[in-house]
Amino acid sequence: MPLHLDLSVLTSFTLLWLAVVPSPGPNVLMVTHVALTRRPAHVVFAILGNLTGIALLASLALVGWAAVLATFPWLRTGVNIFGGLYLMWVGSKLIRRARTSGALSASTTGDAGDTPADYRRTAVLGLVTALSNAQAILFITSIYAATGVLTANVATGFASIAIMLSCNAAYLALLGWLFQREKIRVAYARFRGLMDGVIGTLFVLFGGRLLWRALAA
Repeated sequence: MPLHLDLSVLTSFTLLWLAVVPSPGPNVLMVTHVALTRRPAHVVFAILGNLTGIALLASLALVGWAAVLATFPWLRTGVNIFGGLYLMWVGSKLIRRARTSGALSASTTGDAGDTPADYRRTAVLGLVTALSNAQAILFITSIYAATGVLTANVATGFASIAIMLSCNAAYLALLGWLFQREKIRVAYARFRGLMDGVIGTLFVLFGGRLLWRALAA
């Protein structure tokens, strides 16, 4: 018997997720900075890498990995420590760059060229930024539980992931388009040191908060 989509569950999930998507966080900072410092193709790779990470987290939440993390807290702690240190490392690179006279095209990963390796690095930046917080699995699981996804059929569960990715893709693409505008990039170039310092500090704060939660757990 074919599985049918539970439209009431998907409607509830979509409305709640649309409220969650604009929340500021490392993913937003990452796409914003890539858009300000790199060409459009890099923005695409950053978003694709990020969506891959989000899809993995959403899938793990759907199959019950929240229970695994609850059973093995050391696993969640380890991932969060790695994620926190990674975000702080990205932020510290930006802060150091803010104190120097680096070129506008410099990126959080070093070279910002257009070779396949450069695009891979940009995609990895998006992927690791998404995966940096194991706590996201618990958060997504809570959204699933609140909207009925966890008790719905498999087709509805996978449809919820598709909705999640579509919402995130649209929002991140909008950010990428906005911060690729010439006037905004010119303003960034004028205040590059200040902007890199602010974005870098936010990365460090997000990473520090994640690290603090991991060590305090």
